[in-house]
Amino acid sequence: MTQKLRYGVIGNPISHSLSPQLHQQFATQFKLPISYGKICASPKGFNRVLNDFFESGGKGLNVTAPFKLQALDYAHIITQRAENANSVNTLVMTKEGILGDSTDGMGFLRDLYNKQLDFNNKRAVLLGAGGVARCIASALLLDGFEVYLINRTQSKAEQLANDLSHLGKIKIYQQEDHIDLVVNSVSKNAEQYLADIYFDLDAKAYDLNYGVKAESFIQATKEFTTQQFTGLGMLIGQGAESFSLWTGKYPNTDNIIL
Repeated sequence: MTQKLRYGVIGNPISHSLSPQLHQQFATQFKLPISYGKICASPKGFNRVLNDFFESGGKGLNVTAPFKLQALDYAHIITQRAENANSVNTLVMTKEGILGDSTDGMGFLRDLYNKQLDFNNKRAVLLGAGGVARCIASALLLDGFEVYLINRTQSKAEQLANDLSHLGKIKIYQQEDHIDLVVNSVSKNAEQYLADIYFDLDAKAYDLNYGVKAESFIQATKEFTTQQFTGLGMLIGQGAESFSLWTGKYPNTDNIIL
């Protein structure tokens, strides 16, 4: 009997995660026998749980909230994009030790590419300045966007802009016009900022949340933007990046059902 390759996702809470269904569909494409489980951990028990997983033969883990910073500290080797994001959402067992990478930003960009979206100005407003916002800002800057930040606590946005200024043009939003992409990385009440943004006529909106959590923002953006998207495509995109890191095989994401 072929031994299954063991992967998983760790977070708290974790019961809502769609990652097991996602990675099973990826594995089916290549007829790879995998086992992919959900792991709920506490902050104090995070390192112990990871040690147990890898020492017992685990090959790779996805990491979700609230552990992406702890995963950065746990990894022996850090990729450049994880360093830029100051975050790790993927851990990989390698011969050299545990590799930590951040696939969130690339997953987001791949979803934009897959949707074949055109941007007149490549000017984006990013709502929020937390960990996932840093990942998305890094990816947008490296893709040539100008990034403008809006956050409830302006000092956090200023710190994020300062941290990422070496990657491109990033600053606090101050009535710049011709914005053609607004990205929401906060969990609620983000729609309050929309009326203050000077959108391009063909602007798009993207909520990194999906499902019920995205409904309010997506509905509100219909007044200001021509197209609206949720983060389900980003979830699939970042998962494909993780799967490729673990297996060396890049899955087709066109017909994934979640």
